[in-house]
Amino acid sequence: MLNRSARLARRFFISFALTFAGCALACGCGGGGGGSGSPAFVAPTPSPTPVPTQPPAGPVTLSSGSADFSLAGQTARVTASEPGYAGTISADAGTCANIASVSPLSANAPATFTITAQGAGTCTVGFADAFGQRTTLTVGVTVTQGKIQ
Repeated sequence: MLNRSARLARRFFISFALTFAGCALACGCGGGGGGSGSPAFVAPTPSPTPVPTQPPAGPVTLSSGSADFSLAGQTARVTASEPGYAGTISADAGTCANIASVSPLSANAPATFTITAQGAGTCTVGFADAFGQRTTLTVGVTVTQGKIQ
């Protein structure tokens, strides 16, 4: 018969062994490292090489080379287009303050813009595509007031 300390030691080792075996089964720790089974390095899927967008085949052209007005408030429409291009064409009326305004400021080609006379003077409205190709429209506003007798 074992003495009391030998029985406690035996009980401790049996409890420890059962606990360790239970943890090993529950955690899946048997089997050499417990990895996921997939390789450590996976090569990324190659993406296609982007093809640069080619500029349009021709220049930006306008339906009219100039817009002439005799009264403030008069309007004229001009269409900007470009062969093989359906992107944005932007208008720049920065030199036309108090002479004329343009709307819209940008539109998809072929784009129709409205020029509105505001006051007397001459200025240039620029039209450009997304590739920097540009053309201009000369705007002249002559306002005459008074009566002819």
